[in-house]
Amino acid sequence: MEIEPGQESSGDIDPRERTVDTPYSGRVFQTRLRLHYTWFLAVVLITVAVVTQFSTAYSLWQRIVLGLAACLLFFLAVTIREFIINLIASRRGVPVVNVTLFVFGGLSRIEQEDNLPSVETLLAVVGMLSNLVIAAMFYLVYFILARTGNIIIDVLVQWLAFITFMLTLFHLLPGFPLDGGRLLRAVIWKATANYKRATLITSWCGWGIGLLCIGSGIAVMVMAQEWFVGALLVFPGLVLQNASTHSRRLVV
Repeated sequence: MEIEPGQESSGDIDPRERTVDTPYSGRVFQTRLRLHYTWFLAVVLITVAVVTQFSTAYSLWQRIVLGLAACLLFFLAVTIREFIINLIASRRGVPVVNVTLFVFGGLSRIEQEDNLPSVETLLAVVGMLSNLVIAAMFYLVYFILARTGNIIIDVLVQWLAFITFMLTLFHLLPGFPLDGGRLLRAVIWKATANYKRATLITSWCGWGIGLLCIGSGIAVMVMAQEWFVGALLVFPGLVLQNASTHSRRLVV
């Protein structure tokens, strides 16, 4: 999605915003939500992870259903996180035009003049805390289900709790649009009083971190012959690079 000069900040989709990166959109809690195509790759990867990691004592179709259920719950967790962030933004007087939902979280389109470094810091902290709360809720549900003896469901919830916690750690990295990158952007923005420069610097940091993830994943594949683990490193690296490039287009 590229912003053309003079583009209006209305809720309607401008034809110029329709790109191959965000072909699917809808409204969630009055906010236009655009689903990034990498979610389809994530569905495949998460389903394969569940199928291969769960005990073969369960049939293939059971593991596939559990994989799809894990995808849905993970998508809901990421969506709820973005809803919380956008709710706080609107309460602080910062209207969100739309949100592009990547696998690790959303990239909100907020008009520069409506935002401040202090609000940016607040939203980054809210994002981190939201991840922690969601992971804690998954762990709480897991401990409750563990007492019931329902091995299939409680293992699935435990896996989701672990993935959400790892997502929290991933967001600590100083690359935009991760939460750590938003904090870094707020600091640079405050120091330089230049929103565009701060965004470009932190988005390039995010692009570099994504490249590092890709390189590490390829190294794991080649040297350790761990193809699946390598794919788990390469995929978030590709998504982060894509999101970082997407964020730079918003300020050009």
